Amino acid sequence: MPKDKPTDREQLLRSPTFHSVVGQIYRKVRHARHGKDPEEMGGTSIDRPGGQKGFGGHFLDELRDQFRSATKDKK
Repeated sequence: MPKDKPTDREQLLRSPTFHSVVGQIYRKVRHARHGKDPEEMGGTSIDRPGGQKGFGGHFLDELRDQFRSATKDKK
């Protein structure tokens, strides 16, 4: 039997759409069983809009605190 035409199964397995759908189903099942993955939740969530300090604000606060404690130690 010549292999001129791929079978339906071979075409399906080569399809990016098929792999995308299988991945979506896998994520939904995994989420239902184990909860949401930490990488799906996003980073550390320290950079939020709405007036809250972002990374830069926290970094500057830490530098100020370190500078203040260093000057208190010298006195």
